[in-house]
Amino acid sequence: MHPGFSGGPLIATDGSVLGMNTSGLLRAATPTVPAADVRRIVEALLAHGAVSRGYLGITPQPARLPADLATELGRETGLLVTFVEPDGPAAKGGLMLGDVIVAFDGANVEDADDLFGALADAAGRQSSVTMIRGGQIVETTLEVGERGVR
Repeated sequence: MHPGFSGGPLIATDGSVLGMNTSGLLRAATPTVPAADVRRIVEALLAHGAVSRGYLGITPQPARLPADLATELGRETGLLVTFVEPDGPAAKGGLMLGDVIVAFDGANVEDADDLFGALADAAGRQSSVTMIRGGQIVETTLEVGERGVR
């Protein structure tokens, strides 16, 4: 992206706005923030002066599922919980080190982007988490924590 283009819209051939270009996040890359995300952030800033993001208080990493569970769930990966923040939302909801998250509020979770995307608007809400614990599929409900960004 040429200097000075950051912050400008990415326009489709039909004239619709796809997102906002930015070069401020990374030196060698020029990502585009999707228009829906820009809209949500602007609305939150106008209404509340801050953007609220949901969080669980975990550190996840991708993990391959055992063959039998992959077949049963119809996907090959989930998110292995490698850290649980003491007294965080996940700990209060019963998540434990070694659990593998495979769904959040009924939506498949195969990588961290899936989980973080689902958490974006979930702050303060009761949400279901489907996980694998000890080779069994288990579901729990927890209250998603809120992390404000100003």
